[in-house]
Amino acid sequence: MRIGTRAIAAAFDAIVMIAAAYTITGGSFADPHADIVVWGSAAAAVVAALVVLGSGPAAVGWVAVGYVLFAAFLAVVRPVPLLVLLAVAYMPILPRPRGSLVQGLLIAAATAVVVAIAVRAL
Repeated sequence: MRIGTRAIAAAFDAIVMIAAAYTITGGSFADPHADIVVWGSAAAAVVAALVVLGSGPAAVGWVAVGYVLFAAFLAVVRPVPLLVLLAVAYMPILPRPRGSLVQGLLIAAATAVVVAIAVRAL
């Protein structure tokens, strides 16, 4: 198995997000808001990295990007630049659903809206 530059970049992004989540929360899962935003984004980064590393289903990777966008824009009062940059960093390295960047962006946007509705309903 040959690991390409996309896989290295995806793994790096996931590791950095996990390190940022640990630093921001002190490694704690005590704050439900931080769990949803920070740790949820770290988990989504791992999922996106696994899609790239394992050549998994493109839609799953774009759903993960959508969760990160939800966390960046909809889970807090103001956008979180780190999460916006994380989502943007994954966009060029994820496989495109049916070869379409537009379809990937639509999946991500729809996911962000659906997760926001679900979280607010809880």
